[in-house]
Amino acid sequence: MSFYDWMLALHLLAAFAVGAALVLFSVLVVSGRRMTTLDQTQLLFRLAPFGTPLIAGGTVLVLILGVILAIDHEDYQLWDVWVIAGIVLWAVLGAVGQRSGAYYTEVQKVAERGGPDAESEVLARLRAPTGARLHVATVVVFVLLLLDMIFKPFA
Repeated sequence: MSFYDWMLALHLLAAFAVGAALVLFSVLVVSGRRMTTLDQTQLLFRLAPFGTPLIAGGTVLVLILGVILAIDHEDYQLWDVWVIAGIVLWAVLGAVGQRSGAYYTEVQKVAERGGPDAESEVLARLRAPTGARLHVATVVVFVLLLLDMIFKPFA
């Protein structure tokens, strides 16, 4: 296997790690909307940290390895439209994903703080459309990024 083949394999594995984390978070978002007690939400908050290293490490590796691939391949350049679009989508994915993560981290803090009205506040925030919309936006940007990488428009 050549250097390019190794970098491509690692790039794809990193992309799969991001996808796996988004699937996990999608399940947690949908499940969170169906929770009825504060105790039930604790399971969600215990599972969420499994996705964090996948998405953090995966997104960083996807960018680094993608740039290496664009530099190494003779048919592609860093200034190709599809490569620039991929970098822009990567930045948007990071920004929207960070906002989504911050929203649910704040909900977790309310749950951990407890108190007499914590249960109703946590359940209301998990059912509110804000977090779900942010997560859906993250998934949509990820899919657009995948489509850009697969079809390489204007290449």
